[in-house]
Amino acid sequence: MGLAYDLPMSQFATSGVLAAFLGLFLIPVLFVPYVAWTYRRHGTFGWGHMLIAVATVVYGMALWTYTIVPLPDAATMDCSKGGPRPQLIPFGSLVDVDVLANGLRDPALIQLVANIALFIPFGMLVRYLVAPRRLVWVVVAALGVSLFIELTQLSGVWGIYPCAYRVFDVDDLITNTAGAALGVMAAPLLRFVPGQRELPEDQPRVVTRGRRLVGMAADLASVQGSSLVVYVPLAVAARDAGWFGGQVPYDQLLGWITLVVSVIFLLVVPWVGRGATLGQRFTFVRPVDTSGARPRRRSILLRWATGSGGYFVMVALGAITGRHGFDLIATGWLVAAAAVVVLRHPRGVSGYVSGQMVTDARDKSPLHSRASEVDPRSMGIAVVALVAVGYLGFSALAALAALAPAVGAGFVIAGAVVLFVASMALVPFLVGAGVRAVRREGAGVITLLPLVVAAAIVTPLVLLGVGIWTGVASLVIATLAVLAVLGYFGFLFIAFLAYGQWYAHRRPAGPVDAVVVLGSRVFGERVPPLLAARIDLGIEVLDEQMGADPGSPIVLVCSGGQGPDETMPEGEAMARYAAAHGVAEDRLFRETASRDTRENLTLTRRLLEGQGLGTRMVAVTNDFHAFRASIIARGSGIAAQVIGAPTAHYYFPAAVIREFAGVLALSPAVHAVVGLVLALTVGALGALILL
Repeated sequence: MGLAYDLPMSQFATSGVLAAFLGLFLIPVLFVPYVAWTYRRHGTFGWGHMLIAVATVVYGMALWTYTIVPLPDAATMDCSKGGPRPQLIPFGSLVDVDVLANGLRDPALIQLVANIALFIPFGMLVRYLVAPRRLVWVVVAALGVSLFIELTQLSGVWGIYPCAYRVFDVDDLITNTAGAALGVMAAPLLRFVPGQRELPEDQPRVVTRGRRLVGMAADLASVQGSSLVVYVPLAVAARDAGWFGGQVPYDQLLGWITLVVSVIFLLVVPWVGRGATLGQRFTFVRPVDTSGARPRRRSILLRWATGSGGYFVMVALGAITGRHGFDLIATGWLVAAAAVVVLRHPRGVSGYVSGQMVTDARDKSPLHSRASEVDPRSMGIAVVALVAVGYLGFSALAALAALAPAVGAGFVIAGAVVLFVASMALVPFLVGAGVRAVRREGAGVITLLPLVVAAAIVTPLVLLGVGIWTGVASLVIATLAVLAVLGYFGFLFIAFLAYGQWYAHRRPAGPVDAVVVLGSRVFGERVPPLLAARIDLGIEVLDEQMGADPGSPIVLVCSGGQGPDETMPEGEAMARYAAAHGVAEDRLFRETASRDTRENLTLTRRLLEGQGLGTRMVAVTNDFHAFRASIIARGSGIAAQVIGAPTAHYYFPAAVIREFAGVLALSPAVHAVVGLVLALTVGALGALILL
């Protein structure tokens, strides 16, 4: 048999794992050429297309691991008769198939089906990625690859072994080619893989965060890959020639090579070109100054020093000096650069420092296709911000500990104490907040939330202790799975809380057309303190906008309908409060039909459009509600900044937990899937360890 399907099941699985490992190892090597190819072939970098490309690389490795390896031991090979005799009769191996005797487990039948199945992906992937219209060419290529494999086996890996170590079978060529033909016909199915976009190559577009990150990754990969290409032969030559007195400083050598290569790729190439690095050229990104002209060389140098150049300088210093702290600084530098691109603007840290923008290289009028501003109204942005800040804090402490151990140790101990105290105080704080809220507002869905969350934290911890104490492994496994899910939601909550408070307390940026105060419950004509704080902040913003532009037609909109337990619409009661506090009637609008935040915003926009006014808004609510309201505004396509007024301390914990639940409810399927995967993964690991 020509292909390795007669292997034991353990070796068969090992070949699959080896193919995946080698394929994933090759991906960084092939990343830069893939970026250049996909942007010129598809005009963009789609994650679905990338998955297909990764599958192609892994499949290429599988062709090798399932056909050529494992290689035999030359000492045990019997070449007295020239090795296995080739099978040259077409369909001659079919005589070995005996389904009547062996059923569907017949080895010859399995071999036949496996040979076909192995080359179905060849036909699909090669046609889809390389030659979508050359069907015959793909089939011929499959025949050529199969013939090469068979000849490699027949020739003992081209003379390395004294004879063939597997059978050359003409039927393998036939079945492999047939499999490729089936794959060619099935190739259109790959179009249904999501995440694939094709855009005209010459069509300029706004530079997105994703494109900038891909270009940055391509620059890093090109420098690191080229450095290794130079380093390996140089290190071997240094060792064999006895340079450095026979003691080759390999780390220092790699550090110097990396520094030189980074200067060439990231400074010299932009310096002598149009200011763009290789990664930027591959992704059609061009740096420009604020007027759209080519950046000056001083600006290019500054961008290199504060961007990827600074990163590689730290990497080189770490390798040359042997001090781990520089490596930590380099990693933190890289994370900070990526975080600014994701959280702020695609121009990045180096763009802000050097005064450069980024635009599409294909645009004749680059000012028309500048990079897009990052919309901060996203839970994903909150998660990225928390990860970035947390990692940067950890890197800073680790670097300080490496470079100044005594000082770093003090900061680490202090941080650990703060985290421990905060963890121990969490449940008592939630219980106290819940009790205070119930005493002041009465028992209700909102006020009881802190107590419910405290119980949700304590209960699995108690059950885990009981399981460990009693030795009930199933209880330990179940509670660990639950704690993993709680950890996921706890992480999301921290991101929501921290980022949400930062977002809620930003000041409005730029001129707006309307200040919209979102309603909440009123008692007759009385506006309670919670809602009064919103209106007061709305009036403050209105006065600021009018002071900045006295001729502005900006208005204040009080938005809120009438609930079943209210005697007048919230919008009307709010407008009366605003009028009593000095807002002129000609600048005061009432929206009295909305029932929730989404309707507050959409009906207000409709009201403004009906009055012939602009629809750029600043929405005012309480700080616990601002971030969720901004996410709702983004989902509704409304151009609204949202700011938050202060909330009573006793009420804030319950209210912010409710808002977090509301954000989770916007995408329940995603969180359910992630929670289920976490629970199953932790449960499976626990079962492997404890059962």
